[in-house]
Amino acid sequence: MDPQPESSLPVSVPPPPPSRLHTIFMGPNGIRAGWRFLIFLVIFGVLQNLFRLAIVRIPYVQGVFKEVQSGTLTPAFGLIFESSFVVIIFLATFIMSRIERRSVFSYGLPFRGAFGKLFWQGALWGLVMEAAVMLLIYAFGGFTFGGLALAGGALVGFAVVWALNFILVGIAEEFTFRGYAQFTLTTGVGFWPAALITSAIFGAIHLGNPGEGWIGAVEVFIFGMFACFTLRRTGNLWFAVGFHAAGDYAETFLFSVPDSGMLAKGHLINSSLHGSKWLTGGTIGPEGSLIDLALFAVVFVLFALVYRKKDQTTAPAIPSSIAV
Repeated sequence: MDPQPESSLPVSVPPPPPSRLHTIFMGPNGIRAGWRFLIFLVIFGVLQNLFRLAIVRIPYVQGVFKEVQSGTLTPAFGLIFESSFVVIIFLATFIMSRIERRSVFSYGLPFRGAFGKLFWQGALWGLVMEAAVMLLIYAFGGFTFGGLALAGGALVGFAVVWALNFILVGIAEEFTFRGYAQFTLTTGVGFWPAALITSAIFGAIHLGNPGEGWIGAVEVFIFGMFACFTLRRTGNLWFAVGFHAAGDYAETFLFSVPDSGMLAKGHLINSSLHGSKWLTGGTIGPEGSLIDLALFAVVFVLFALVYRKKDQTTAPAIPSSIAV
């Protein structure tokens, strides 16, 4: 058979270049990370506002929310607010997981490791660090223990309900700032730039607490960076959840001092902070103390030595070079 003339051979036509609009919103792996993060924020904001609109119609809840505006945390407020926060953040993440065709547990908080070894290791680290902070403040004359403020059934009841509260706090705040947000921003700008962004937002939001200040917000930022470090080294957020929950529990209930500017109703002892703000943190509490800042530096180093770098990290499978 005679070969066909060159002019009659099929010619492959290159696909048309993507439009500018398509390039802005879409990358090699679908919707760009920045837009996915924005969608997540919108969903989270809508769900949060819907919750507020529903909750403010309940007279009992109105009274609970008014009480906390004076700067005093109550168990009722904690259980209502934090449990709702957990539901909202999981629902927002679930919606994004359906869009991305992933499991909701693939964003740093696997169900399989729930309250397992890493959680309890983190809780131990959080308790030890907070105890070290308070004992050092005590040694420098800035803290007085006082006597017991609770006894009998009230002591047991408040101990349990505050423990539950702060477990909810740990889950809610870690999954909000180091879950989907950290995962998605990592796919756009890399892990540590994403950690800087999420930790900065975490610290800034705490400025809304009564009695909080910029020093306390900076230390919250540092805690956020430490939590990201634990995520990088352990592979999930359960260590950070345990550390967060136990540290807040020790500060608020056991040592009965302000936590991010907030005092708690139903604390263990009649303690008091006194002396220079650099030592005690003033109205912020120990989070605003230079002692806390110095010990966090020590904890960073100790954690790096104990929890060695793994061959496989939690970095998402999507290349980190994708533009936001």
